[in-house]
Amino acid sequence: MLDTKILKSQLIFIAILAGATFSVFSLLRAGYSAVLVVNFVALTIFVFVLFLEKVMPFKKTWNEKDPQTLNDIGHTLFGTGLGAAVGDFVTKLVFSTIALCLSQKVGMTIWPTQWPLFFQIILVYLIAELGRYWQHRLMHLHPKLWQYHRLHHSIDRMGVLKTSRSHIMERIFQQVFMFSCLLVIGTPTDVMLYYIIPNSFLGMIDHSNIDLKLGYLEYIIMGPGGHRLHHSQDMIHGNSNFGSALMFWDMIFGTFINPLKTTP
Repeated sequence: MLDTKILKSQLIFIAILAGATFSVFSLLRAGYSAVLVVNFVALTIFVFVLFLEKVMPFKKTWNEKDPQTLNDIGHTLFGTGLGAAVGDFVTKLVFSTIALCLSQKVGMTIWPTQWPLFFQIILVYLIAELGRYWQHRLMHLHPKLWQYHRLHHSIDRMGVLKTSRSHIMERIFQQVFMFSCLLVIGTPTDVMLYYIIPNSFLGMIDHSNIDLKLGYLEYIIMGPGGHRLHHSQDMIHGNSNFGSALMFWDMIFGTFINPLKTTP
């Protein structure tokens, strides 16, 4: 029997993610500045998610006044924002240079530009997610790396403001792990955007306090249920579901915990 609550959740989830992504690509094609477009749409989605947290919260207590709000904003600006910018600069400088030298040596780029766009996008997701998976998992396994990542887990509630509560070093590492391999093999920026843009909005949804139950989509996509498990105080759950957009590599490496059968 069709579960109407799950169907409603799936439609809301898809509408937010697809709507935000379509808006960004449409505005970019219209010639607007990429920086302005991404920030405008991100702010719009942020406000909308905040609204949904009020009207359909996963836990009402998570909407109570939070003494960490100013810290969350600060970490968003100077941890995630600055860290991502530095990470992007370093990653592009180093690995695009390697890609140029490699293409000159072999006389071609390694990236399969002749493939249909759909399959190129799938390949981007698999490679970027593999890098993100191991960066994330290593930060849980090694104490020195955990010192950076523990900031993101030092919360007692979920909410959209927690999305970018990250240490600057973690964000630098994240850019390197996710995109270095793609840059070395000559992946076009236009193709990488099909991963980067929706994944940035997915993070807001996954960290939000919206009562979304995605059903069997949780086996494919890193949804709110799977990510809440990752943020559980029980580290049996906390050391699981390391993916950013997909559950694929967690399933391959045995770190997937099914949110349909487990409560954080």
